[in-house]
Amino acid sequence: MKNKYSIQKYGGDTANILKDSFVGLVEGLSGIAVSKKMDFQLSVGHLLQSLIKGKFLSQLINEWNEYRNKGKIKDDYQTTEQHIECLQEMLDFIDSDMPDEKRFSLLKKIFLVTATESISERNDVLPQQYMKISRKLTSGEVLVLLGTFQFSKNKEIDLKDIAAGTWLNNIAKVTNLQHFELIELHERNLIDKNLLTPRRYGDKSGVQLGKHYRLTELGYQICKFVEKYDESHEAEQAD
Repeated sequence: MKNKYSIQKYGGDTANILKDSFVGLVEGLSGIAVSKKMDFQLSVGHLLQSLIKGKFLSQLINEWNEYRNKGKIKDDYQTTEQHIECLQEMLDFIDSDMPDEKRFSLLKKIFLVTATESISERNDVLPQQYMKISRKLTSGEVLVLLGTFQFSKNKEIDLKDIAAGTWLNNIAKVTNLQHFELIELHERNLIDKNLLTPRRYGDKSGVQLGKHYRLTELGYQICKFVEKYDESHEAEQAD
């Protein structure tokens, strides 16, 4: 996928960068389609991944153009260092990371909200960091992260220390992951990535909820970008 310097050569025209990436992907698919049968059989996995990547690129192009047409993104934003770096993360993710719907949706929302400058400013370096961190999450970790954020917004929750099993049960319900063992796997990874607070006590049987229901401030701020995107789209549907 394009590097930072080739992106800059487009003169800040993000729509053309995305379109060119999509065209390149389609041309690659055409090459597979006309290849020998044996080569095609060996390329089935690559073909399926390319179709998924094409779908995601198409979604991103459509939403980017929609944001630009509605004036949500300022004309000069596309030439900023912040945007170039965030766009690079987005393209590298689609090109290299075998993307899935949950992870793509998380990155796309951070990317588009950052571009609107509604939460952050163009000189902030944090959005680039949020995207780098989010790119490394698995789909299961995304579910647990956003499920925890959903609970953090419940004003009726008593934010005292609780048993770890209670926390696991609540997250199981909101994410539909069902199995405590599966949630614990994602929980450990999110703790290692400093997005969830650690367990408490020597036997790890308790959790300290804090003001964000175990989300660290870093984890909470990443989720705020997602919330801003969702709120914006809900408001448009209500109009």
